[in-house]
Amino acid sequence: MQHGLIKEFHSFTTASLKALIMSKLYRALFTLYSWMLFVLLWIVSTLTALVLSLDTQEKEKVFNTVERFFSRIAFNLMGMKVSIEGIENIPKNEPVIFISNHQSMMDIKLSLAYIPVNFSFISKDTVFHVPILGAYMRASGHIPIQREDDRKSYTTLLSAIKKLTARKSLVVFPEGTRSEDGQLGAFKRGISLIILKSNRRVVPMAIHGSNQFMPKRGWLSHPEKRTVKISFGKPLSFDSSKTDREYTIQITNQLRNEVSELLNN
Repeated sequence: MQHGLIKEFHSFTTASLKALIMSKLYRALFTLYSWMLFVLLWIVSTLTALVLSLDTQEKEKVFNTVERFFSRIAFNLMGMKVSIEGIENIPKNEPVIFISNHQSMMDIKLSLAYIPVNFSFISKDTVFHVPILGAYMRASGHIPIQREDDRKSYTTLLSAIKKLTARKSLVVFPEGTRSEDGQLGAFKRGISLIILKSNRRVVPMAIHGSNQFMPKRGWLSHPEKRTVKISFGKPLSFDSSKTDREYTIQITNQLRNEVSELLNN
């Protein structure tokens, strides 16, 4: 009887080990496929945008539109199930500031694919130093920021405001970094200064599930978790004549509460 139990346990552990190896292999192959797909379509979209923008002054508009088209193709080919709620809350023909949580490196791509208007976003300046990619980011009108230098960060805020006054929307992740566990982190107060100085309305936004597919820690995706929901809240307005510290803290807290409510619905 003891021998039978040992044999049964050995068979169980062998089967479990094989299943684990196959699961890891599948995840690795799917992750490789996803990255290759994004890179290939990014190259195609860049070449397409370059050709289409040759005889126009609206290069950013062309790059943004092409980005959105090819990003959607990439998610479709990956088998991502993306649902959108509250898209009617996005004002038409009006530049706004989208405020979103940040769970995964996929969030920027998801924003590019499913926000139906052209926009700029703020990214770490190191990305702009990468050959070709940096030139692409600038051509698309995205904004670099040096987080460790407060004075240069303020210059970045002014650049963001300039984009808004030029009738282009802006996407901001006020947490400043991706969440470790998917929980909403604290918002940085700088976002309130952009809002007040630009005098633009704010559309709260929440991305659900991207961290389940591609968490912050680890490079392997979870292809069994390819469901994402993006929610947009109603536009918010703030009094741009008030810029005191107490009011900016109030705005920051209100924005976080709005995004939190979307996440929990």
